[in-house]
Amino acid sequence: MDEETSNGFRLRGKTNEPERKVTVTSVSRKDSGGETRSLRLPLVSVIIVNFNYGRFLRAAVDSVFGQTYPNIECIVVDNASTDESGAELYAIEARYANVKIVRRAENGGQNRAALEGFAVSTGLYVIFLDADDLLLPNCIETHVFVHLSLRVHVGFTSGDMLQVSGDQVVLGTEHAFSRVMKTGRGIKPRAVRPYRHPFGETWPPENFDCRVLETIRFVHLTAQWVWSPTSANCFRRDALCLFADNPALPNLKTGTDLYFCIGINAVSGSVLIDAPVAVYRLHGGNVYSLRPQLNHVLSYAPGGAGDSNAKARAALVDHVVAHAHRFVGQHAFIAFEFLWLLWRLDCKNPDPGVPGWARRSRAAATLVKNYDAIAPFLPKWAVKAWLALRLVPLKVTLSLGKNPAGTLPPPA
Repeated sequence: MDEETSNGFRLRGKTNEPERKVTVTSVSRKDSGGETRSLRLPLVSVIIVNFNYGRFLRAAVDSVFGQTYPNIECIVVDNASTDESGAELYAIEARYANVKIVRRAENGGQNRAALEGFAVSTGLYVIFLDADDLLLPNCIETHVFVHLSLRVHVGFTSGDMLQVSGDQVVLGTEHAFSRVMKTGRGIKPRAVRPYRHPFGETWPPENFDCRVLETIRFVHLTAQWVWSPTSANCFRRDALCLFADNPALPNLKTGTDLYFCIGINAVSGSVLIDAPVAVYRLHGGNVYSLRPQLNHVLSYAPGGAGDSNAKARAALVDHVVAHAHRFVGQHAFIAFEFLWLLWRLDCKNPDPGVPGWARRSRAAATLVKNYDAIAPFLPKWAVKAWLALRLVPLKVTLSLGKNPAGTLPPPA
């Protein structure tokens, strides 16, 4: 049965019941000791961060509870909205008894709200849904099917998005995503085995198109944005945990998707799914899409109000260096692979008042500052060679290990 959302979009699979009870595909069996056990499909947490998008919020939540996938939790974090969001949240609570709502007393930015939602979530997979976007009905089913079918266990998957203005579809693909799909890169033969859940009801259902596995592309180490925006990405929870404990992250107003996607992809890789899974709504207030994408024409002003990408990149570099023990040890990165990863993630330093060499390379500045802490995990000569290739002055390199921990040497 189809039903229109509060914003005029028609979502397949929705019901008219005041509450849609989420069921779990599972089967119970008795082991030799008489105890009951069951194997279930993984729980997927959908975290919606809202600030003054009350006019869109109910449609976003409806799209979550209208999913064809059976095991979902929905968490809404309201960032101290001042519009009609309060009334919408009460209506959502009345309709969906199992929705979790976090009401913040003040607006601490997108990242802080997303992290609070993540903290109360329990799913093994996580989707961050912008409150002004929508999930297409088979979004989560598609993501989970791909994850469970992969022989290479990547950190997240990214599907394509429809771009919508009002109630009309303007574009059927996303620009950065399409740049990769147009190439022959990222194809890995024999990298998938179509998953069939061996317990309970047949999953995926018979009408699910398993040929979606033929469309996927693997993304290798890159510092460039090649994925769809936030709402079309499905993350492994353990992959998010590798980067979510960065103390600088809550202070970033935006840039959640860039920080997590580039960081997780650098360590564990990612997969693009060439099928639309979500709707990107264009309404004039988007930070990164002020107008529909048009070839050879910028759709937003880089560095404008709300653009925290430069700070997000710097925070990512700082986190990778500060947790070198995490990535070198637990994830089988040898020292040279780690330094190559850091080379590819490097960016300009947005902090004012640092020497010229530190302005050119955030990674160089962070390596020098944390040299004593990372020395046990990386060969000293390799770190110094890396710094020399980044044109760090010899005086600075020779002084490493002789300055107080956590400080830059005197300007060279």
